[in-house]
Amino acid sequence: MDEKTENKLEVNPTAAPAQEKMAEVDRMALELAKSRRETALAEAKTALAQNEKADLAYKYVVLQLYMKYGLTESDAITEAGEIVRGGARVQAPAKQ
Repeated sequence: MDEKTENKLEVNPTAAPAQEKMAEVDRMALELAKSRRETALAEAKTALAQNEKADLAYKYVVLQLYMKYGLTESDAITEAGEIVRGGARVQAPAKQ
């Protein structure tokens, strides 16, 4: 044999490797786990959207109160519902 044919691997294209099949009960367990994972992901996305909606609703109410009482960004509303003119905390600019 010459060098070129010596390194070749002979493959029979008609002999495919035998594939094993898992038991039906195991396949069903796998499908159920996959389905539960997808359901959990959908529920998480729904919860995130509901959280964002609630946050926007809260900000909208605060905005309405600021407009109603003629407040500016230097004013604040306490948790107890008191208006503090000039009482807003100054936020440091965001670092970049």
